[in-house]
Amino acid sequence: LMSTNSQDQEIDLGQIGTGIKSLFNGIINSVFDFIFFVKKKIIVIGFLFVLGVVLGVLLDNKHNYIQKMILIPNFGSNEYLYNKISLLESKLKEKDIAFFKSIGINNIDEIEKIEVKPINGIYNFINSKENTLNFEFIRLMAEDGSIEKIIKDDVTSKNYYQHELVIKTSRAFKKSELIDPILKYLQDSEHFNKLQTVYKKNVEEKIAFNNLLIKQIDDLVASYSQNKPTSSVVISENSGLSEIINKKDALIKENQYTMLHYIEYDKIIKDQSIVSNQINTSGMNNKMKLILPIFFVFIYMGIYSFISLYKKQLERIKA
Repeated sequence: LMSTNSQDQEIDLGQIGTGIKSLFNGIINSVFDFIFFVKKKIIVIGFLFVLGVVLGVLLDNKHNYIQKMILIPNFGSNEYLYNKISLLESKLKEKDIAFFKSIGINNIDEIEKIEVKPINGIYNFINSKENTLNFEFIRLMAEDGSIEKIIKDDVTSKNYYQHELVIKTSRAFKKSELIDPILKYLQDSEHFNKLQTVYKKNVEEKIAFNNLLIKQIDDLVASYSQNKPTSSVVISENSGLSEIINKKDALIKENQYTMLHYIEYDKIIKDQSIVSNQINTSGMNNKMKLILPIFFVFIYMGIYSFISLYKKQLERIKA
């Protein structure tokens, strides 16, 4: 019985060795078949490769462009921003020339796509001073699902601080032809214009009030230093003075933070940065000089292989 098992194992190992040898020989034969094929058809392959490069260069010379704007929705206008861009998208699909002319844009056939998307700012969203409940909101939502889904969720992401507006065009546009009309269109809201006035007034009053408190604190500290109390009451009053100085520091920081945002309140939708006429290199754009040569050679080899296989099968049937 043991002798039989040993013989079976030797047969199995022998078959495996033969299979590996056949596979190895098959790979080597395929490699050399390919080399000999290229050598035999080098003129045709070379011609197709050069043709692909030439056509690719010609196609790549016709650029597509991207206009990018980083936007900051002020006064709670996040949903308003997305609704306005959604309207632009639908009007573009409908080819509503009259609508675009009414907002100052011509040649809409050269506009391919308009979209707005949030710039991931989950940390700014959580730490927002304007809405201290954001952290609690994220924590509660995280209990029912993954944090990654929440970050990408429309409800959350639409309320991020920054958003990117991307416009894809088939030609370069002047800023006055496309970007300026869209920015003007985004400011067209009677409701948010009124809110803008109220926000700016509130901020100015807040800064003025804080400055008044800071001056009063300075006067108090100066008075304290001029009329320094006796040593018996210094210890008890130092803690109160320290709290007053800390309050002054907090007021100064609050003013600095408020002023940073105040400069953004000149528009409902503030354009933080604009990039005009960036050549679109996504997908196959501007890569045809690399793709076409390989594509032409691959198609030729595929057709040649099919014809060879067809002839072999035809001979087999005739035989």
